[in-house]
Amino acid sequence: MLNPTVKIVFTDLITSKSLEFDFANEIEIKKSRSVLTNTCTIKFPRKMVVLDGDINTILKRGSRVTVMLGYGTDMHLEFTGYIARIGAKMPLEISCEDEMWKLKQNSFSKAWKKVSLEEVVKYVYPGEARIKDIDLGSFVIKKQSTALVFDKLKGYGVQCFFDSEGVLVAEFTSAARKEPNRVNYDFNKNVIENNLEFVTPDDLKVMVKGISKLADGKKIEEEFGDKDGAIHSMNHVNMDRKALKEVVEEDYKKLKKGGYKKNFKTFGIPYAEPGDIAIMHDKKYPERQGSYLIGEVHISSGTSGYRRDITLETKLA
Repeated sequence: MLNPTVKIVFTDLITSKSLEFDFANEIEIKKSRSVLTNTCTIKFPRKMVVLDGDINTILKRGSRVTVMLGYGTDMHLEFTGYIARIGAKMPLEISCEDEMWKLKQNSFSKAWKKVSLEEVVKYVYPGEARIKDIDLGSFVIKKQSTALVFDKLKGYGVQCFFDSEGVLVAEFTSAARKEPNRVNYDFNKNVIENNLEFVTPDDLKVMVKGISKLADGKKIEEEFGDKDGAIHSMNHVNMDRKALKEVVEEDYKKLKKGGYKKNFKTFGIPYAEPGDIAIMHDKKYPERQGSYLIGEVHISSGTSGYRRDITLETKLA
């Protein structure tokens, strides 16, 4: 396999001047569907002289950063965002956050008696987005940043996150990406290390709690599952009791599928990100093969090579 390649570009948004690096001591990128902000930490060598020593003309809080990683010329855009903090110690450590960093700096106020998810998202975020068609009913924003509004939408069962190209995604928690990348993983070929546990449906104890927020602000709840099971709360909007009960029972069936849980480590390529689908192959246990929604991806590049640590979220039909 070819040696890992790196391309890091920092750009001052005011002057448009940029710095490009083809090396770093260590790069760590964390992406997840369950958190608002994806992060990237970059560490450079102790002795590094750039721009006659005055690197702060470009490397400063708010400067844009893009990180590409790969092998040889086969490189992928792994992260786009902004510098959030620069460490004072050596080696130089730069902490970055994705597009959500900018969305923590603003403030909005507005109230709707009836509104769609698309209307709310476009009111607080003007950029490119893929938005699920959902009726939210009533919705109120009181001096909240875009990031806080996105956090509030979790209560409606909606996840808001940015993909590696900086496009906002607003969708139900159980949905894959619009056009998910399907990645094959073979325990005998490209899985380096795994902490996966295989559980059968009988092993799982699950209690699903469904909550539906109605247009008038009231809530109704339904529960279904194992009395001693782990509670999984699912939020819905404008769903009557009959429909809510059906959805709760269906969610229970999905969670009781069994399959692989936790995470495994692979090489940097094949490329995968949260919302993609991992297709697991195992010749030793062919009955365990199946497709899984990827929930988290941690990428690392450094002395130990280019690696991707993948956490599986749920087994798909």
